This record gives sequence, C-alpha cells and structure tokens, in this order.
Amino acid sequence: MYGTPISIAEISSTFDGLRYPATCPATPQSFGVAVNSYGDPTVHTVGAPLSVTGCSSVAYAPQFSVTAVRDSADKQVQLTTQITQKATEAPSRSVSLAFPTAVLAPNLASVKNLCPTLSSSCTAVGSATATSPLYPKPLTGQAYLTGSFTGLSLTLVFPSPFPLTLVGTVDLGSNATAFTGLPDIPLTDLAVTLDSGANGLFEATCVTPSGTASAGLSDQNGDKSATVPANFTVSGCPSGSGAGSSTGGGGAGAPTVTRAGVSGLRSGHASLRFKLTVARRAARLTGLTVELPSGLRFIAHRAGRRLRIRGVRLAGAAVKSLRLSHGQLVITLRKPVSAVTVTITSTALSESRALRAKARAGKLRSVRLTVITTNTRAKRTTIHIRIAPSGI
Repeated sequence: MYGTPISIAEISSTFDGLRYPATCPATPQSFGVAVNSYGDPTVHTVGAPLSVTGCSSVAYAPQFSVTAVRDSADKQVQLTTQITQKATEAPSRSVSLAFPTAVLAPNLASVKNLCPTLSSSCTAVGSATATSPLYPKPLTGQAYLTGSFTGLSLTLVFPSPFPLTLVGTVDLGSNATAFTGLPDIPLTDLAVTLDSGANGLFEATCVTPSGTASAGLSDQNGDKSATVPANFTVSGCPSGSGAGSSTGGGGAGAPTVTRAGVSGLRSGHASLRFKLTVARRAARLTGLTVELPSGLRFIAHRAGRRLRIRGVRLAGAAVKSLRLSHGQLVITLRKPVSAVTVTITSTALSESRALRAKARAGKLRSVRLTVITTNTRAKRTTIHIRIAPSGI
C-alpha cells in the first residue's frame, strides 16, 4: 500500500558549466555537506578536503597595446592602454604598466585634480571599459587621481551591476602604475583612457615621439607571469619633431653631457661613460636615470637573498642608492652636485648578439643613450645623446 522503502547510501553529483576560482591552493579548502533523514531528523554535517588541480595547465597569454595622441594646443596627451585575453585564459591578479619618460612624462600640474577621498565631487581624469564573458555587454567606469601628494594612486571605479574599485599605485620615478590584488574575474578586454587637456596626466615634448611601454602581469594562481612590450608613437607631434636631435631638455641652466663614449661592443665587454655638468648657480643634481641604447641591458648580481648592481662608478659624487626600474638604472646621489662622471663597466651590462655582430661588421655608426636628470628643485630634464663607438 505504501510502496517499497528506499534507502540511499550514496549520492554522486557532477556540476558542469560553472565558473570556479582560477586558483589551486596548496592547502585544500574544506567542502561541507549538511544532511538528515526521515528516520532521524537531526541534521548531521560532514566535511572533506576539496583538492583543486589543473590551474597550472590554464593558458595565460595577455596582449598589450598603447595609443597616445597629443593635443594641438598644448603638450598634454590622451593615453589609451588596452590589455586583451581569450575567455579561456587565466585572469590576472596583478598588472604593472610602465612608460618611457623620454616619450611620456607626468604632467605635474594635474595634481590639482587629486581626490584624497572618493566622492561625487571628484573630477574624473579618464575612463575605463571592461569586457567579461560573464556579462553580455561591456562595463564602463571612471578613472580618478587619488591618494596624497606623497603617495599617488590611479583608481578605476565601475558601477553596478559589478561595483568594482581597482586601485593602482603610481610611481613617478619609474613612470609606472601597478594594480595588485585584482578580483578573480575573467576579462577579455580592459581599456583605460586617460584624458588630455586640462586634466591630462601625461605630456609629450615630442623630442622623442616614439618608444616602448611595457606591461608586467601575473595570473591569479601566481605561477605564471608575462612581460609584454608595446611600441607606440605619439600622434599629433609637430612636423619634424625629434628628427636629428642629439640632446633634449635644453634651456638656461639645463644639464649638459660631455665626454660620452661607449667601447667594447665588438668583444662583448661593453662599457659606457659620460659626464654631467650644470651651469654655475644653476640647481644642482640630486639623481639621474640611465636608459641604455638598444641591444644593451643592465644586469644585477645575486648576493645572498638580494640583487645588487655592480660595475657602476661615479666620480665627483657619492652614491646613495642604485636600483633597476623597468630596465633603467636609477641613481640617487648622497649629496647634490654640479658635476658627476658616470662609468658603467661590462660587469653591469649585457650585450645582445645582434648588436655585437653589427659592431664587428663595422656597421654600427652610433648608439643612442638617454639620461634623465633630477635637480634640487625637483625638475626633471631628459637628454638624448648619440655616441660613436670606440675601441674594440
């Protein structure tokens, strides 16, 4: 009359088509189930470790591009960066974008738009668009300059239905912005456009209209990283800008470079030297950044748990600190000086095979060196030098 009693001893379930986190923790998370029965209404809870595997096999190949357009009436630049991925790739946990200072320099006047606390009265300095396979249409947000004068940030704010706030740390010294701790949301396209005009965060002198930006990214699982370069040219520069220029930054009291030389390119033991001098009564030097010619790069040496830069010598000044930032050597002086001679030996340099072959074939007429100086008035000056190789 009442049918046959059914006793279930095991249930096996499989869930397909769900979007799971893209991380595989070393310590498995606990998975719990609460059950009861007709014979015993007491709820019993049981748990077991849930091991997640396969994260390292997920593809991760983000792409990066840059577009820069200079205003016709001033130096400010509209800058657009775009990071794209396939929907099947692992999403990013961190993104760091760096731009060559010789091409794009921070517009310090834009700090007037600094917004210490986000509110409706803040002035946007740009916009952001994000496309995700989890939502049928792109999400649009605003970009704000936040933080403080001693710690600037670029904050991207997206409204509902996905209210996200992404905060990137701005490093004026390296001309870079880094976003960390990004949410585990797949994005096939993330584009950020920073305005030009009165709110422009970047400006271009057009002395050097072209350069290479770079994006450093890591995936959510923390086992994959990518460094993606992006070549770009500032459009809207005056005709002929940058052509034939051997130095930049001029003006009264600006630093000058003399005694510049490079040698050892044929033998694979490259060395570089130059002297920086400022005019009498001009603001003295407090530091400099060296951007190497194409085919040369700086190397650091491991000493215990730290990386140290060896083979850099100064005459006329003492070093307070040496560090590498996005491939450039940043030198901070212990005390301001009016002149300093910099020698960079082969211990600190690595040369590409292509550059060495060109030097050995006698086809290398000159190399281009960029030096960015900082003085006691916090003014930055970019100097470009063409150097004819000498010696072997």
